[in-house]
Amino acid sequence: MIKSLPSRKRVVTFIIENAVSVFLVGFVIFMVFTKRSFSTWDNIVNIINESSIYGIAACAMTVVVISGEFDLSASSIFGWSTVLFTICCNTIGVLGAFIVTLLCGALFGAFNGFLVAKVKMPAFVVTLGTMIAIRGLAYVVTKAQPINTNNPTLKAISQIHIGDISIIPMVYLAVIILFVWFLRYTKFGRDIYATGGNYEVARLSGINVVFSKFIVFTMLGAAAALAAIMYGVRIKAGWAPYGQDLSLHCITATIIGGTSMLGGNGGVHKTVIGVILLAVLFNALTLLGVSGSMQKFIRGLVLITVIMLDAVVAKRKKE
Repeated sequence: MIKSLPSRKRVVTFIIENAVSVFLVGFVIFMVFTKRSFSTWDNIVNIINESSIYGIAACAMTVVVISGEFDLSASSIFGWSTVLFTICCNTIGVLGAFIVTLLCGALFGAFNGFLVAKVKMPAFVVTLGTMIAIRGLAYVVTKAQPINTNNPTLKAISQIHIGDISIIPMVYLAVIILFVWFLRYTKFGRDIYATGGNYEVARLSGINVVFSKFIVFTMLGAAAALAAIMYGVRIKAGWAPYGQDLSLHCITATIIGGTSMLGGNGGVHKTVIGVILLAVLFNALTLLGVSGSMQKFIRGLVLITVIMLDAVVAKRKKE
């Protein structure tokens, strides 16, 4: 009886850890049998295209969380980047717009990384401040109005398809492969796990923990900008409010995928599952006629639930 307790504890911990995922899978099964339009090929393609944009940023957010940090400003970097990309498409062309937008996103991320890693400011304070500042900048530049582009090259890129799949999921797949390789097969990727697992031990073992944290924020800034570029390819417009929920969406997907907010474990391949499950959930809610406001409420509940369960799992593992 005594010997069975540890195994029972592991089973309970596993159930708690995967409770949200199990619920979402069950909800998907329910939708398949109750809503015929949910499982059509057109809707599946729509889910793939929808999830790919935020999925690009979620890959980088996973790396930040593994390092033991998080970033609230990614949503504002996304909104600003849609604005910058659209303006640049109208002035210097698509290639120039791509380079400028990507570099600007990386610079914003580097600024966050410098303040967190080098100045030792809390990530919450830094990224909350930059989130407000960057969004304000986007509103000032656009005078709080959406802007559009009719760039013919951008239109041609948006029409690239393999079957019914657009170019956006192709870019997302490339990003997934890149981040999986980076975390699994590079020394720097292993250093990020060590930094998130125990900062002081990693520092004393010779790992440049300051540089590691600086780089993960820079990567997230660039990834948020790339996601915004893909959004620009899709809708050919830019506006400050675009992507307001991106940061929290990416954090939710990351935790659903099994990456702990405490850092030191997890993986991008698992986050992909979280991204898909969230995309399926909100697609199903739309098909069921649930309003956008109610979906935001549900999104908040999901976030609270996964963070709460993550804390419970972490406590049980320590015991």
